[in-house]
Amino acid sequence: MNLSTLLARAAGRALRRRARGLRFWLAIAGLFAVGALPASAAESLTIAAGAGYKRPVSELAAAFERHSGIRIEPFFGHMGQVLAQARQSDRVAVVFGDQAFLENAGQPDFARYLPAGRGRLVLAWPSGRTLAKAEDLVDPKFARIALPDQRQAVYGKAASQFLARSALAKTLEGRLLMVANVPQVSAYLVSGEVDAGFINLTDALGVRGRIGGFLEIDPALYDEVRIVAGVVEGRESLPGVEALAAYLASPEAQAILTRHGL
Repeated sequence: MNLSTLLARAAGRALRRRARGLRFWLAIAGLFAVGALPASAAESLTIAAGAGYKRPVSELAAAFERHSGIRIEPFFGHMGQVLAQARQSDRVAVVFGDQAFLENAGQPDFARYLPAGRGRLVLAWPSGRTLAKAEDLVDPKFARIALPDQRQAVYGKAASQFLARSALAKTLEGRLLMVANVPQVSAYLVSGEVDAGFINLTDALGVRGRIGGFLEIDPALYDEVRIVAGVVEGRESLPGVEALAAYLASPEAQAILTRHGL
């Protein structure tokens, strides 16, 4: 074997050793880089909300994730389901809903309430129908009028209060159809299975392109609906709670809530 061949082989071995060394140090650097990722990248925050607020809460969650890097795990249902989930899972840190309902629910207890807006009751109707005012419901052609279950949904309670205070309750007796929650009323309005229905402004804005229209109910005719994010007692220190509280007060979050009728 000549000298040039020996030198070439030696150079090749040296290059391979340097390559292995480089790969080793790159791997070490990668480990340090992973360790240096912000803690929020691995964090998640579980929140629950009434089904009637799925649209704004989902948009808030997505914006908060982009802002903070903290992943949101949401749960939606009627308020009975929401509170049951909050009781059963110690991961549920925040519950969105009507403050009065949360205060009177018993369990879980809430350490504080973060303001999210004021809920507004509306009367909506399907395509092919029209209403100039709520009193027009006395017309017999409005034979099926849907409202959420007042035991589980604040807008069912608000609708019942409005009907009682406006003296329409007795006239419409026998024509009222109680369903589980606001989204179910909206689904019946979209499909035309009911002639009118009581929902919140948030849901009405979400389906306005698929129904005939809606009108707001005079807020003096039902109890104020204060929508809040209740921080579950004992879970205030869970990752992301304080960051979410700060975010809800931000102009970006307030703009989202306003856009959804809160």
